[in-house]
Order: sequence, then C-alpha cells, then structure tokens
Amino acid sequence: MINFSTDNSANPISVAVGTYDRTVALLDGTVQVEGFDTHFVTGDLEEIFAEAFTTAPYSVTELSFSNFLISSVRGTCPYVALPIFPSRSFRHSAIYLRSDAGINSPADLRGKRIGTREYSNTLSLVARGILSDDYGVSPEASDWLIGDIDHVERQTIDNKNWPANGVSIQAVLGRSLSSLMMAGDLDALIAYSPPEHFGRSNAMVRLFPEWRTVEQNYFQRTKIFPIMHIMGIRRDVLAAHPTLATAMVDAFNQSKQQAMAQLGTHQALPVMLPWMTAEMQATQSLMGQDFWCYGLEENRDVLQAQIRWSFEQGLIPRKPGLEELFVAA
Repeated sequence: MINFSTDNSANPISVAVGTYDRTVALLDGTVQVEGFDTHFVTGDLEEIFAEAFTTAPYSVTELSFSNFLISSVRGTCPYVALPIFPSRSFRHSAIYLRSDAGINSPADLRGKRIGTREYSNTLSLVARGILSDDYGVSPEASDWLIGDIDHVERQTIDNKNWPANGVSIQAVLGRSLSSLMMAGDLDALIAYSPPEHFGRSNAMVRLFPEWRTVEQNYFQRTKIFPIMHIMGIRRDVLAAHPTLATAMVDAFNQSKQQAMAQLGTHQALPVMLPWMTAEMQATQSLMGQDFWCYGLEENRDVLQAQIRWSFEQGLIPRKPGLEELFVAA
C-alpha cells in the first residue's frame, strides 16, 4: 500500500476538478463545502489524473474511474471514492472507422486493428464493454494499438495497466493514430473527440452514424449512463476529517442543482443552444428528472456493470464490492 503524508490541518482542503456546468458554483465560490476551508483548482485532467496516482497532491480529486478501479484492486490507490460523478458519457459516438476498412457493422471489427490513447482508460473500457455486451465482439478478437490520437505527445507509453490475458496490444510511438488510419494501417479508432481528419473527407466515418438514436436506445434497454470520472478523497485526509465526505457530496449536489436549474431557464438562455430547454425536457422524459444523479445506490447498477467489464477485459483480477471502493456518504 502506498503511503502519503497527512495534510497540515492549518491548510485548506485542496480539491482538483474539471470545469463543468455542474462544478462552476464550486470553482467560483458560490457554493461552499460546509464546515471546511476548501481551495478548488482546475486544469488539464490528464495531468491531474497522473499526479493523483503518483504524488497525490490534492486532498480531493477527480479521477478516471477505470484507472481508479485498477489501482484500488491492486491496493495502491491513495484515494477512496466519493459517490460523485463529474463526468459521464455514452460512447457509441466515440468509435471511428476508415471508410474503406470493410467494416459495415460492429461484428466486422473482429480481426481489425483498433487504436486508442490508453487501453485502460474509461473511454476504452466502456466502448469495449458495449461492443462485447451488445454485439458479441470481445477485445481478444481485435488487435489494439495504443498511441496519441492526432499529434505525437508522448515519448513513452506506460503499459502497467495492460491486461495479461492474451489480448494483442502494442504501443505506437513517433506517429499519430490518425495518420496511421489515413495511411491504411489502422482500421478503427476510439477517441474522446472527433479525430482531425473526421469530417474533412469521406475517409473517416463513425461506426454508428445515427449515434444519438443508438445511445438513447441503449439507455432505454440497459438504464446505463456510463460513468467516466469519480471524485476521490485521500485516505489520510478522510481519517483526519471523517465528516468531509458527506460535506463534499452535499456541496457537489448543490452545485449540480444550480446547473440543472440553469438548463431549465427560458427567459435568457445561459448557453448558445436555441432549443436548450426543449433538449432538457426531452432528456428528462427519457432518463428521468435527475438524469445526472450522484449517490451510490442510485448508480449501483451502472457501477457494477463497469466493474464487470473491467474484470472481463482482464484489467482487474477480481470484482470488488462497491463498499470496498466508496465512502459511505
């Protein structure tokens, strides 16, 4: 188990989180964490995640759910999870294809070369889980290339979280995965955002062109709204401040409620979407009033599904119980 130094009680509780509509009220101080002196910071999430699993500089931090799960099962994670989910996303839209790769359905991914930035990140975990559950395409059926999407950013690629279950995985250095796809050396790509060549020509297309309809149907069938990130509280901080977990959950809920209220605004739209309120109503009609819910019980089924995917994909050697991973808050 990794040990990290205890916070100085004279210092504020440091909290690292992304800038989202649901966290703005925390970042600007509109919502306070009752009973605690907190200092909220934001920044590049990849850097925040990397720091969390090495030096753990923040008392409370946003974390990749998949990599948190791997580290927790190994007993090396300095954080325990709070039932706060700042990032969630359906991922059918994140699978891109070379249009001449002979892929006309998900089943055609068998035997193909698929690229992604990180094998163990939550994006890839969820995409593979969907492909396996709904289309019978297991990770072992394809070859996986791990590298930077549009521009070379890394000199090395860490393989410590790669599974040892016979999946074909190799690192790509010195070239972007997008360039490999355009050269015909990669068949499919899983990416957070559309790769730079997508939309410029017909060379790159989505696996699911009508992805919004597919994702809505997926939710109707499964009730799974995938969780990308969780908030973690450092174990020594929790031991020193046992009431901090509940105070954090309450504050994040208040901030999220303010964001929800803004999405229902009619008088002056807070974001530049003409039919924002109609979109909000349609989403609530499909997914429920609190479609972005926090809390352990409210999210038990989706969390257990993602834990199952991690186990089936060889990322973790056993399926932990949620009470092992999360603070009771």
